[in-house]
Amino acid sequence: MRPQLALSLTLLSLLTAPSAFAMKFQILGHKATAMGGASVANSTSSLAAYNNPALLARPKHTVEISVGAGIGVVDYGVLDVVQKLDKNGYGDLVTKASEDVSSLSEEEVRALADGTKNIIEMDGKAVGLEPQTYLGAQVSHYGVGVFETSDAIALATVDQEHDQLYFKNGSNYYDTNAQSVSQQDYEERSIEYAMNNDLTYLEAKGIALVEVPIAYGHQFRTPIGHLMVGGAFKYMQAITYEEQLNITNIGSTSDGSTKEKTTKAFGVDLGLAYVPSFSRKFTLGLVAKNLNSPSFKFYDGDKYTVSPLVRTGLAYKPFESLEFAADLDLTSNGYLYRNVKSQMLGGGVSYEPLSSLFSLSLRAGAMKNIHPSDNTGVIYTAGIGAGFKWIEIDLSAEAANKMNKIQDVSIPSYTKVNLALISRW
Repeated sequence: MRPQLALSLTLLSLLTAPSAFAMKFQILGHKATAMGGASVANSTSSLAAYNNPALLARPKHTVEISVGAGIGVVDYGVLDVVQKLDKNGYGDLVTKASEDVSSLSEEEVRALADGTKNIIEMDGKAVGLEPQTYLGAQVSHYGVGVFETSDAIALATVDQEHDQLYFKNGSNYYDTNAQSVSQQDYEERSIEYAMNNDLTYLEAKGIALVEVPIAYGHQFRTPIGHLMVGGAFKYMQAITYEEQLNITNIGSTSDGSTKEKTTKAFGVDLGLAYVPSFSRKFTLGLVAKNLNSPSFKFYDGDKYTVSPLVRTGLAYKPFESLEFAADLDLTSNGYLYRNVKSQMLGGGVSYEPLSSLFSLSLRAGAMKNIHPSDNTGVIYTAGIGAGFKWIEIDLSAEAANKMNKIQDVSIPSYTKVNLALISRW
């Protein structure tokens, strides 16, 4: 059995199956993706129903529709190990050793030893995938949409006691020197035994959440400024997913089964925004999502509760064509990867020199997970949009400054791209 080429890509494609949503505040949309995640005080119009429904009280256009898709990948050390195993042909060598250990060359024995060491050190490492798709519409002060946000994780579970290159052929048990070992030693120490008996594996787990909100925003004019209040009532459907993947043959499940469960719930979001009387160029925003803590279940009965998320933001627009914005999570939110929490701080700038018949948008920013459990580093963001007022195409991306190596090639530990079409009237 030969491991597939580019096992990491196979893993990522697998995870796009009924994948997942995490409790962290999802960065959704072309503008937020390019502006360091900022959306609470500057995401007016079609995506306000998701990011902050209060901003529907002051839409820039009578109608705006946006459709988009994005995908983020975060690597906690798994992809490099998987690629090393593929490069060394570890799965093939294990099969070859089981059939005739004496046929192994010294180089192949060293490759087996190196691969085993890599697998043992892989314990607790993970790779995550965050695909999302969305369709949002704003008409006057109302907003609707279909927003799918996902989070899948493949976490390495490696039995540390099974770290020896012991093999089985029929009723015979032996090591790489063709020396006999006992059946007990094989069952208690062999990495081959651990992989074949679900003691060492990749656990893939995820939840894909679809939200369908109906939102409204209203503005109150006061002596001290404009106060905007908005809310969204949303139907929510989650597909939870889990399975065990074979570390040396990621295209196949370890336990032979994929477990899925679909559950439904309803959620409530509330947003506020304030424009002070001393300067109409500032907007202060606050949003609380999932106030009723909707929950969903995995196949094994585990409950997945979407805890309330609270985020604040500030936007400053000195000119019609120039805008600065920043957001801060006021809550610390969890991932499926239990050892990491999310509390983002970020912001950016948007410049729109053309916005009449032709449209041109340039954006940039940066953000960071300020929770001490994360070591992704600073994430830089950028985006560009061009077209006409009634149809614009927009591409935005994010990349962390912390680099991981895969087959001696350095890649960002976190990357994301988003492509969107926007129409305004």
